[in-house]
Amino acid sequence: MRRIDYPKRGTKGFDDLKDAYKKIYSATDLTWMQTNWVDWKTRNHVITIPETVETLLLADVDALADIYERFAALPIRRKMPGANGRDVRSTELKELDAIFKYTQHYDDRIAKFFCEHAEELHISSCHYCELAYVNTYRVITGGAAMYYQHFDVDHFLPKTKCPIIGLSLFNFVPSCQICNSRIKSSRTIGTKKSEWIKFSPANEAYNFDKDVTVRLRMHRGPDTSFKKKGEYYVYFRCKNGFRTEVNFFHLEERYEFHKKEAMRLKRLKAQYPRSARSKIAGLLGKTEVEVREDLFHKKYLKENHRCFAKMTEDMLK
Repeated sequence: MRRIDYPKRGTKGFDDLKDAYKKIYSATDLTWMQTNWVDWKTRNHVITIPETVETLLLADVDALADIYERFAALPIRRKMPGANGRDVRSTELKELDAIFKYTQHYDDRIAKFFCEHAEELHISSCHYCELAYVNTYRVITGGAAMYYQHFDVDHFLPKTKCPIIGLSLFNFVPSCQICNSRIKSSRTIGTKKSEWIKFSPANEAYNFDKDVTVRLRMHRGPDTSFKKKGEYYVYFRCKNGFRTEVNFFHLEERYEFHKKEAMRLKRLKAQYPRSARSKIAGLLGKTEVEVREDLFHKKYLKENHRCFAKMTEDMLK
């Protein structure tokens, strides 16, 4: 639901961030990966993915979606018979897993990178649902700082299906465990390149905030699993295809659990219309805007990337 707050593309801050990420990998690492990547392409007669390892590591969202699409079209084996009679990953994919090795090799370094840049990137709540806080903490051991994270780093485009983008910076999304492990797993949000670009929170043009509005609506039809006739329920009003992402993460059902917060905002808004806020402001020597913020905390929630910031902003429109 929330765009990752990377520095603006083309600025020094953005280039510095990419350079910092590249430093995760030593010159020896990069040379080894590049040599084996070229060897793999030669043996498998791959000519449609000319990108180098360094390009893959730092490719932006639109380029990653294009690479993912090209990789999916490669005429290579994806599965092979296993010893137990069930299909397993093919040798071709296993070889790429070993070259672009995320787990038990680079995952700790990548986690540390996001921990060190958490304040700069405003990582504080899940970028998929904005329902759970995510955080980092640092422990000093023997004079050295050790970073710990209480959030997942999801691969937006699954590395299991395309190992060559398993280490790509702009394929990572800080998220909660429910969104990453229990809901998304190794699936893609959308079925084509344009949707993968649109739905990625790492995309500079990610437009969820403008194309989706969170509201309360009265349910008038037959009861459903979470909608009772005659009662309010949380509704996500979507434009430009974002219903796909809302349904993918079951946001309406999950926000329903927190409907009391939406109802609280609705009651406060009714109890303190602008005329009442203006009177209070006069008594306290404040502006109406200041009183509104004291009541609803809209600016605080948005500027500090707190949970329910989007719902609060939309409910107060």
